[in-house]
Amino acid sequence: MTAAEETVPAVGTARRLQALAVMGWPTSRMCRETGLTPHQLVPLLKGTASAVTREEARTVAVAYVRLSAASPGLCGVSHIAARAARERAGAAGWAPPAAWDDDTIDDPTAIPQWTGYCGTVRGADIHERDGLPLCPPCEDARYRRRLRNAVHAARATTTHS
Repeated sequence: MTAAEETVPAVGTARRLQALAVMGWPTSRMCRETGLTPHQLVPLLKGTASAVTREEARTVAVAYVRLSAASPGLCGVSHIAARAARERAGAAGWAPPAAWDDDTIDDPTAIPQWTGYCGTVRGADIHERDGLPLCPPCEDARYRRRLRNAVHAARATTTHS
């Protein structure tokens, strides 16, 4: 097996492609930019691919750096195709490039940092305010806040009775 044929986990490659879709890059354009076929790219977008070749991962990473710094509309993508890509990504709950740190995007245990405050009450509030999907750490923070408020309410009721 050559170095280009060696496989690596697909998680980072999938996250990069999903983040590009959030920006409005349609599948057809991502195929053109990465050289991947729709048969290769779609399972990555859906998160059903478990591994990619090192070469595929590298190619997607290079395209990601380039495309995440560009506007699909300014690069010839029609507003209709961009909107469809964004809507599909939004419905799937995919995270944008800004939610991923370069050091963790390939880590299967990492979660997107949607707000910059994920895992705190402030992060949960930002999710809610901005209509962002609630990440597990912010869901936990919101639960802890509700629990704390219930305890305070119970104490207030007990002391005033």
